[in-house]
Amino acid sequence: MGVERKIVIGTILGRSRNTIDFHLKNVMRKLDATSRTVAVVKALNLGIIQPP
Repeated sequence: MGVERKIVIGTILGRSRNTIDFHLKNVMRKLDATSRTVAVVKALNLGIIQPP
């Protein structure tokens, strides 16, 4: 994810870019995902998130 997107997410959530980075890395590690796309697919399959 690009720095700009992390800054936008951080601004919306009231968190720093470093905090967003930290949490994204942890989510990807816990899901054993090599990309954000893989993480989303795994999370959907596990029922962690639901499609809109």
